[in-house]
Amino acid sequence: MSDQKKFLFNKKNYILLIISLLFISIGFALMIGGGGVTNSDFNPEIFSPRRIIYAPIVIIMGYILIGISIFYND
Repeated sequence: MSDQKKFLFNKKNYILLIISLLFISIGFALMIGGGGVTNSDFNPEIFSPRRIIYAPIVIIMGYILIGISIFYND
């Protein structure tokens, strides 16, 4: 029996996991900022393509990459 401790994941798994967490963070950062409804003023910035199209796609890609990083086997 070997004296070395074997980790559950290897280095590539952790790198993929960190990249996926960055994707998720960037996606949530794309959603913040800009207008909201204040008093009776309407700001159409809440319906910008950045918030309703691009940010969710980046977040979903991050979650998919998490799954890939977990199941990736060298």
